[in-house]
Amino acid sequence: MTARTIDIPAMPLPPRARPAARLSFRGWLFNLVFNAVSRRMMRKSHGTAASFDLADAREKLRSGESRMTTPPPGMQVTRAEAPVSADWVGVPESEEDRIILFVHSGSFIFGQSKLHRSLAARVCAMSRARALAVDYRIAPENPFPAAVEDVADAYEWLLDQGCAPDRIQFLGDSAGGGISLGALLKLRERGAPMPAAMTLLAPWADLTLSGRSILTNAHKATITNNIEILMISRELYLQGHTPADPIASPVFADLSGLPPALIQASTADVLLDDSVRLEDGLHRAGVEVELSLYPPMPHGWQRLSALLPESRHAVSEIGDYINRNFGRNHPREPEPAQGEHHV
Repeated sequence: MTARTIDIPAMPLPPRARPAARLSFRGWLFNLVFNAVSRRMMRKSHGTAASFDLADAREKLRSGESRMTTPPPGMQVTRAEAPVSADWVGVPESEEDRIILFVHSGSFIFGQSKLHRSLAARVCAMSRARALAVDYRIAPENPFPAAVEDVADAYEWLLDQGCAPDRIQFLGDSAGGGISLGALLKLRERGAPMPAAMTLLAPWADLTLSGRSILTNAHKATITNNIEILMISRELYLQGHTPADPIASPVFADLSGLPPALIQASTADVLLDDSVRLEDGLHRAGVEVELSLYPPMPHGWQRLSALLPESRHAVSEIGDYINRNFGRNHPREPEPAQGEHHV
């Protein structure tokens, strides 16, 4: 039998997207080293969700991230007296009434780290804001929808504290982007006022893993987002719940009434099509949305702003977007379209 290679065309990028710039030399050199290390680490199969050594993976990730973390000058972290676990992250430039609700990455199974708080602090420095970094409950100890409920509750707590919705913005990173969207859909159901805007960093918003880039970019996958880890994380998070639920996979939701959005994604990311389809869904729903594409970079490159020009540019773009959107007020929208349902 002769094996055939099936050529799967990439999903076309929307004409509204900002095209990716040319990769810097430092970015190219970082990719060369990072991809080599990733290939070596990915040779060993992680098995199934049942056999996955999560405790070991969490310790290795914590150790690796601690070596990559360089907190910005003046970063301050204090525990928030909120109904969910959360920290206030600020810098000397932070202003009291400019609030970012930060939802960290971690494939739903890894907790908040110094690397996440450092990213939040750098964005705060660019936007003169302070961040409520929600340390939401993670799986498998707390499966879906615990994380979504924690983020929605954190936002409602801010409102109860007297924070105006037009002085709050969401910032969701990877899995945190999907959780942010799920929380906003829940808040819309409850009739809560929407925040001023949201920024989504390579959001994982389709737990069915049905985007074309899962296949077309598979050869570019790194240890930060290889398909085996995505499938294990999904199983640990959902624990039998359907991945097509729009709260878990917002690419399938009616996105009308959500706040304006900036979405950043790398053209090499296996989750690229999540960003592309979200941009299309938001645009069709009448929501202002900007999709900003970056040259081939590892998933979560924004967290490496102390190392790479592409990371610094991404954080600067996030800060500019957040600055432009503080003070925007969005009227309450009607209920979702009749065809939308949650499984």
